[in-house]
Amino acid sequence: MTKPTNVLLIDDDLMVRQALGQALAVENYHVVPAANRDEAMREIARHSIDIILLELNPRGENGREILQDLTTLQPYLPVVAMTARPEHHEANPSAHGVDALLEKPLNLSLLLQTLDRVTSQTPKLQSCFRSH
Repeated sequence: MTKPTNVLLIDDDLMVRQALGQALAVENYHVVPAANRDEAMREIARHSIDIILLELNPRGENGREILQDLTTLQPYLPVVAMTARPEHHEANPSAHGVDALLEKPLNLSLLLQTLDRVTSQTPKLQSCFRSH
């Protein structure tokens, strides 16, 4: 059996974190949940994270600032952003500094395809930088 992909899931909604954690666990992902920036910073320091799944509009915080803080620590981690307000964001994921942008409510099949695509495109780059 292959090692699970470690996903840092940052979302202020407990029910979203729990539901995604359960759904992704069935698909061989290990979800490390975080409700806010502080939790995310602690978890990224504690765990070997393979990909970040980030809510762009958390209550009381700025998702872009969270992203900036996390990518300062781990600049080569792929990031998939989620938003329930796509009209407030450009459609181009790279404009947000992310690898993909998904609209909430999430389509689980599309989320899984996106996680697979994004993680499969980046492992060589990550291992190259981690080894130096």
